[in-house]
Amino acid sequence: MSIRIILKIMIKFILPIALFIAAVYGISYFWTNSSPKGKKTIALGLIIALIIGISLTIFLIFD
Repeated sequence: MSIRIILKIMIKFILPIALFIAAVYGISYFWTNSSPKGKKTIALGLIIALIIGISLTIFLIFD
């Protein structure tokens, strides 16, 4: 296999999986080490990010 093919596979599949695992680990780390006010802030931020992500996905699908 060519190096270019391996790099494309890594960028398309391995990198997003690694970023997702890192994000979940980071969120759980900050969640366990935060105060109740911090947990509310984290939850609000995640809800806003989810709404933006869903809206962007719908926009890009129908555009």
